[in-house]
Amino acid sequence: MMKKKEDHPGWEAELFRLLVENSKDYAVFVIDTQGRVLTWNHGAERVLGYKEDEILGRSSFITFTPEDREQGIPEKELRVAMTDGRASDDRWHIRKDGTRLWVSGAMILLKDEAGSVRGLAKVMRDFTEVKLAADALQESEGRLRVALAAADMGTWLWRIPTDEQVLDDSLRRLMGLRPNDAVMNLDHFLGAVHPDDRTRVRAEFERCLQDHRDFNVEFRVVWPDGSLHWLRDQGKVFRDADGGPLFMTGACMDITESKRTEEELKDADRKKDEFLALLAHELRNPLAPLRNGLHVMRLAGDDPDTVAQARIMMERQLGHMVRLIDDLLDVSRLSQNKLHLRPARIMLADIVENAVETARPAIDGAGHILTVSLPPEPVFIFGDLTRLAQVFSNLLSNSAKYTERGGQIWLTAKHQGHEVVVSVRDTGVGIPAAALPHIFDMFSQVDRSIERNTGGLGIGLALVKGLVEMHGGAITAQSEGPGLGSTFTVRLPALSPFAELVVDIPSDDDPLPLIGPGRRILVVDDNRDATHSMAIVLGLMGNVITTAHDGLEAIEAAERHRPEIILMDIGMPKLNGYDAVRRIREKPWGRTMIIVALTGWGQEGDQNRSRAAGFDGHLVKPVEVADLAKLLAKLAAAKSLETTCKN
Repeated sequence: MMKKKEDHPGWEAELFRLLVENSKDYAVFVIDTQGRVLTWNHGAERVLGYKEDEILGRSSFITFTPEDREQGIPEKELRVAMTDGRASDDRWHIRKDGTRLWVSGAMILLKDEAGSVRGLAKVMRDFTEVKLAADALQESEGRLRVALAAADMGTWLWRIPTDEQVLDDSLRRLMGLRPNDAVMNLDHFLGAVHPDDRTRVRAEFERCLQDHRDFNVEFRVVWPDGSLHWLRDQGKVFRDADGGPLFMTGACMDITESKRTEEELKDADRKKDEFLALLAHELRNPLAPLRNGLHVMRLAGDDPDTVAQARIMMERQLGHMVRLIDDLLDVSRLSQNKLHLRPARIMLADIVENAVETARPAIDGAGHILTVSLPPEPVFIFGDLTRLAQVFSNLLSNSAKYTERGGQIWLTAKHQGHEVVVSVRDTGVGIPAAALPHIFDMFSQVDRSIERNTGGLGIGLALVKGLVEMHGGAITAQSEGPGLGSTFTVRLPALSPFAELVVDIPSDDDPLPLIGPGRRILVVDDNRDATHSMAIVLGLMGNVITTAHDGLEAIEAAERHRPEIILMDIGMPKLNGYDAVRRIREKPWGRTMIIVALTGWGQEGDQNRSRAAGFDGHLVKPVEVADLAKLLAKLAAAKSLETTCKN
């Protein structure tokens, strides 16, 4: 029942009483002009938690939140109602137990027949659940917007009966649209798609409507700055009970990076296939004359001139194969930062002399004219003589390959400030403008056509660039276009001619004795031809040779013959070279032997493993006998010194 502090005479009071008593879901009460509670219904008790005898006569302001009271919100609301006759608000309030609730309220000014203010009626309804649900939805939508933006995604809705397209802000951004750009229907949407993809995207929309299938398509868009972007769009059609399409909704994702990566992988795969085909071609080229040379030597019989010519040709072709393999290993070491320089104070003239000597056969063989121009004064560089000579010999050889027979090549060097500038220019086939940015990429060749195929793996310029940069320099390529020649310019830091550098660098040119005669040598390799040929070479030098073809045989032969030197392959059946050496080193008689790995495995990790297993040295096939002799002499000297120190 409704209780009143004072009676309200007349029909107005009775009507008000009936209204209040029948309002079970509403808090309805009357306050005076100071905000004190005059009446209180059951709905008010249920909503706000106060019983009638706890609230009558007290300020209704206690139901407002502390922060609203601090800001004077209750007084402001009261003044508005007194002035305008009514006031309304939706805000948080406080129940008696301290919990908060969201109420929608209205306050109406009450006057008697004479126009005098009798009080103010306040009506409030609890919408907490609705408010919390709305806040949760808003928060969820906010998180969704953040997630979509972070994932480069956007959403869209197509109301099919009215052909109305609705795009969220994320999708507008992904499609390169401005916030105020209108997208009203399917045609407008397709207008933002790349012209070459529109027909395909429209067909996908139509297919989904007709075939009851999900929407899935990739297309391109062009942003206002001209950049091209790829989107993957996926959606679903929702239909009425009769199967008619109502609307279609979906999400777009930016896949530009994945598309770029996909294209890069395809390009890398294509280059890999081309490289493998080219590698096979380049390795077969010298193998053919090598085989022919063997036939010539067998058929020539006692004709020493013919045999000598065949031998020279075979040595030249074998050298070509070795250079190919060395380039591959150098590029691999460069890519892994495992290629080490041996820098010293060297003259530019010495570098150029070595480079020209290496490239001269290719230049002369093609009938080119080479002109070399160096500064009159000595120019010094701190670098690795072998590697810098390799840089310029590669550039000269490259010019020789890609210049028509009888062309011209110029190597010009200048001393400019603190730099040495060396250019290699030719009258060759030139470089197309589109190829210039990629000319130093791995496996890159300007022209791979059969007609232009002049050899090479497309790694020479990549190797050159890496070596130049390791010396603190830079290299650039220039060309006016196809048929107009090319120029490669190398810039390297120059040294003062008066600079003194003290660098302790072992020299490979020190005179060292050759192998033998009279050395006991064990040759171990599962390739019987390799074992036999090495045994013949070493035997002709006067050494005593024993052979084995796997790791177990090697251990038995080493124990039986006690060789001074063992040349052992690593990859062998029954027992590999690593394990065979470990077992030999365990024996008292095997601790002082000189054991060298002679293998096709030449990476730094392979050398570290062989050293850890007990090998004294590591050489990569094919090996020059002179290199083997130098290494064995050094190892023998080191063993002798070690023995002397122990004694």
